[in-house]
Amino acid sequence: MMSNGIVVRNITALRERMRVVLDTWDNVSANDNKDKFVEYIGLRLRLRRIYLGYTQTKIAKMLNCTFQQVQKYEKGINVISLDKLLIFCEATNTDLSWFLRPLDKLGKKLYINGRAND
Repeated sequence: MMSNGIVVRNITALRERMRVVLDTWDNVSANDNKDKFVEYIGLRLRLRRIYLGYTQTKIAKMLNCTFQQVQKYEKGINVISLDKLLIFCEATNTDLSWFLRPLDKLGKKLYINGRAND
């Protein structure tokens, strides 16, 4: 079990990384915008997992995948599918809007095919 100090440092580091992703979100190519979104969702997934005190192995069992796959989701290396994200939300009693609300609040847009979704 991790000590509270380690958890706090992990959460602080995650929040800082999210700030960097959000600060560099605007004025990037459509491909980079997608990459930022994937990384952001992964960071939010990790943050929620840590808040709940769950291991990557526990999340992997929920999602019927390996813990290595969960690591890739959390690092933004692989895109988590919508069905897996919904399974995570249902299993952890997390509203899907928890992942997207900060983006809306900050006015961040996801570009697909080079156009903003309004």
